Amino acid sequence: MKALFFGVTLAIALTLWGAEPQAGVDHLMAASQIAGEQVYNVLH
Repeated sequence: MKALFFGVTLAIALTLWGAEPQAGVDHLMAASQIAGEQVYNVLH
């Protein structure tokens, strides 16, 4: 769960840092996917 929390926090931070709206969405999706994979790896 720490990986998921970190990924979401990172995505939000990148968005708030001043990234373009679409870039923020891309970062959010990428971070969420990476965090999801990390959580999956930990649980399996």
